[in-house]
Amino acid sequence: MKTKLLLSAVLGVAAWSLSSMAAADWDTGPCPGGGSAPCIEAVVNGNTYHFNGTGDHAGEWHGLPTTGADFQFAGATALGCSGLNLNCTLTLGGKVQKCQDSNGDWRIGVQVNSSNVSGGFGCSAVTLGGFPWYAKDASISSHCPFTDDCDNFIPYTPGASSYTGNFGAIDISVFGISRVSGGHVHGVTFTPGTGANFDFDSSFYGCDESDQGCTVDGTLTVTNATSLDIQ
Repeated sequence: MKTKLLLSAVLGVAAWSLSSMAAADWDTGPCPGGGSAPCIEAVVNGNTYHFNGTGDHAGEWHGLPTTGADFQFAGATALGCSGLNLNCTLTLGGKVQKCQDSNGDWRIGVQVNSSNVSGGFGCSAVTLGGFPWYAKDASISSHCPFTDDCDNFIPYTPGASSYTGNFGAIDISVFGISRVSGGHVHGVTFTPGTGANFDFDSSFYGCDESDQGCTVDGTLTVTNATSLDIQ
């Protein structure tokens, strides 16, 4: 009986571990190298994971390898709206994917699912919404809409040191007053690797490219992983 109970417990733990890894949808170890598809690699708690360059896991959103939760990026950020200038800490949570567009070309997708604004006076009164936001290829002439569509994501460039795109659609309210609805920002730069980060320095624009009267300027660095790399 004890043997049966022990075997049952071991099998239960093994099944839980496998299902947890499957949910997170990463493979253990570093990118193997080679192949024309992007390989995305993350280091979390000293362990390295990847979804590899053979095309596996394509078209799927990937959060943390350990839990599947969003990657978290945070940093000091200047937020301005109609003369109100705030120095805050902005935190954004999101996921990443690689996918092939309708032409068979590889692209990198970024999805932002949550935010938190904290810090000094007025920061807690800022609410960001409109989630999920998506990164979009800045070379596409029509900046809107921002959707979960691989054809709109950022083109993959082997060996690139950074990737740049627009982000939307973003809602902003300050002290309960709507300031931006369905807006977007231009030229957000993602630098992959150790201390991966997003750099924002843009006004907020409407779909007609009219200035919405708010700005953002800050660099957000990954806080729950050591590295997030695109190879």
